Amino acid sequence: MEQNIIGGDRIMQEVMDAIVHTTGIDKDSITPDSSLVDDLDVLSLDFLDMNFRIEQVFGVKMARSFVLEHIEEMYGEGVAIDENNEVTEKGVEILRLRLSESADGLEAGTPMDELPALVTPRTLSSAVNDIFDNLPEKSPAGADWKTEDGTHVVCSETGQSAVLPSGDEVVQNWLKAVQEEKQIFGSPFPPP
Repeated sequence: MEQNIIGGDRIMQEVMDAIVHTTGIDKDSITPDSSLVDDLDVLSLDFLDMNFRIEQVFGVKMARSFVLEHIEEMYGEGVAIDENNEVTEKGVEILRLRLSESADGLEAGTPMDELPALVTPRTLSSAVNDIFDNLPEKSPAGADWKTEDGTHVVCSETGQSAVLPSGDEVVQNWLKAVQEEKQIFGSPFPPP
């Protein structure tokens, strides 16, 4: 269910603030589609700090594994990443579905170590929003949800924080839904 408690603009603002706070980059030089690696020269250690800051602001747990790593765990080694540590055709198909415009120029055979360049403020904001989209319609108390500070979702009656799935659970559930619909990784049942 698509949530409407925390707006996309607020999520993007907080993601941009996390980038600025972590890197010291001037906020005016960041666009939603800036590559954190190619355009902003963000280092891998900065990614950890940014994710931590985003988690603290929203009370969520960002994904620890990349979508292709989840594919490998769920559907078998070599399905998304080949023996040369390059993205396969199926891996590209999934990344295009998941990352939209960020993955437009991606081709099979792209080395895995080039993929962090696909991360943008927009992809981070989408990841946060995807977590919030898994918010149940009502709290366990049967009440509506609200935010007191604009970023943490709580029960309107009890004030108890929403229990949300982790980013990894969201990605895994998304992959299952995509597989069920598109059968990218083959039929669930082998032919007789």
